[in-house]
Amino acid sequence: MERKTDRCNWAIRPLTEADMEPYLDIYLNSYPAYKSLDEECRAHYREKHLTELREDTQTRTTGLFEDGVLIATMKLILFSMNIFGVMQPACGLMALEVHPLHKRKGAALAMVRYFEDYARRSGALLTLLLPFRIGFYRQMGYGFAGKIYEYHLPTAALPRPDAAVLAHLRLMQPEDFDAALACHRRFAARNHGMVEKFDEEIRGARGDIQVRRLGWYDGGVLRGYAAYRFESASDSNYTQNRLSVEELVYEDGAILRGLLGGLNMQADLAQTVILRTGEEDFHHLLDDPQDVSKNYIDYGFLQTNVSAVGTMFKLVDGEEFVRRTAYRPFPAGTLTAAFRYRDELADSGRCLRIAFSGGRWAVADADAAADVTVTCRQGDLASLLMGSCQLEGMLRLGAASADNGEAAQQLSRLLHYGQKPWLNSDY
Repeated sequence: MERKTDRCNWAIRPLTEADMEPYLDIYLNSYPAYKSLDEECRAHYREKHLTELREDTQTRTTGLFEDGVLIATMKLILFSMNIFGVMQPACGLMALEVHPLHKRKGAALAMVRYFEDYARRSGALLTLLLPFRIGFYRQMGYGFAGKIYEYHLPTAALPRPDAAVLAHLRLMQPEDFDAALACHRRFAARNHGMVEKFDEEIRGARGDIQVRRLGWYDGGVLRGYAAYRFESASDSNYTQNRLSVEELVYEDGAILRGLLGGLNMQADLAQTVILRTGEEDFHHLLDDPQDVSKNYIDYGFLQTNVSAVGTMFKLVDGEEFVRRTAYRPFPAGTLTAAFRYRDELADSGRCLRIAFSGGRWAVADADAAADVTVTCRQGDLASLLMGSCQLEGMLRLGAASADNGEAAQQLSRLLHYGQKPWLNSDY
C-alpha cells in the first residue's frame, strides 16, 4: 500500500521486481563492504533480492520515491518475540539505505515513521532495529535491549567433557537443519527477548555450508546445539586456528556445559574460541575466564570479555504493551507509578500510568494518583519495562529521576526481571 509523506512529492510503497535495478544501485552503494560492484556481484544480489521479493512472507522491502524516483529503501520484518515467556508480535527494521545523492533530506526519518506506523498496523508490541548510528535512533525514542558479551578464550579453558556427555554429542549433517530450526524455536520460547528466525535468515543459514553444528541428543531428540566455523588465526601458519561460535542453543545448563565440552575437544585444531552470549554471569561457568588479550585494568582486574549493545527497541504503544503483557508475574506489592517522557517523534509530552496489585500490572486511569512519578527518556522507558535495565541504577546514574525515593525503590523491585532481553539474530 502506498503512503504519502509530509512532502507532496514523496511516496512510500512496497517494492516490486520492476524496481530491482534502482534498488541495487542504492543497496550496493550503501553497504559497500565485501562488494566488488562488478556484474557478477550485481547478478548475485539481483538474484538474492528477487528471491526475497518472490518468496518471503515475513519481510517486506519498501522504498521511498521522490517524483517517482527511488531514493531510499528498507526491509520490514514481522517477528515472533518472547516477551516475558509468551511469544508476541514485534516488528524489525533492516537495511535502511538512502541514495548517496539524496542524503540530508530527512528521508531516513520519513522511513522510520512509516516503519513505526506499519508496526502499529501489524499489531506489534515493539519495534526493533540494529543501529548503524546509535545516537540517531536514541533521538527517535529507542532504548537498548540487553548486551551481548563476546569471550575470546583458550579452547582448553572450556569445561572438559566426561563419558556421559560424549554419549549425547553428535556432529550434525545438512539434513539435520530442520531439527536445529525446531530446537532454536523452543529456545526462543524459553528466553525473554529472543525472536524466532525469520525467512531470509533461515534461507541464509540453510545455505551456509561453512557452518558446522555440534548437537546434543537425548532419546533421539535434539535438545541443544553449537553452530561454529573454523577461522584462520595466522597468515603464515595453517595450523593456527580459532573457533567462532555463532550460536549456543540449549534447554538447560547441563546441555550448555556438554556443548562447551564438545568444543573443548577441538583444542588440537583450534587453539582459541570466540563465543557470544547474553548471559551476564557466563564467566562464573569457567574456572579461568581471562581472555587471550591478557589485558589488565587498574586496579587488579583481568579482562574476561568485551560487551556490546546491539538491538534497540521502542514501545509501539505503552498502554497496549501493559495490557497485552498482563500475564507477567510481579512480586507482592501495591503501587501506582506514573512514567513521564517525551515522545521524540511527536515532540510532545506523554505520561503512562501503571497500577501494580496482586502480582500483576494494569493500565491505571489517567487521573489516578501516583505513589511515584518517574521521569525518563522514551527509549529508557522501553528498557525499564522490558527489564533491560534497573530503575534503581538509572536513578543512581541520573539517567532518570523520581519524586519519591522510597516508592521508587519499591517500584525498582517490582520491575526487576530475572533475565535481561537479549538476542543475536542476523537482521
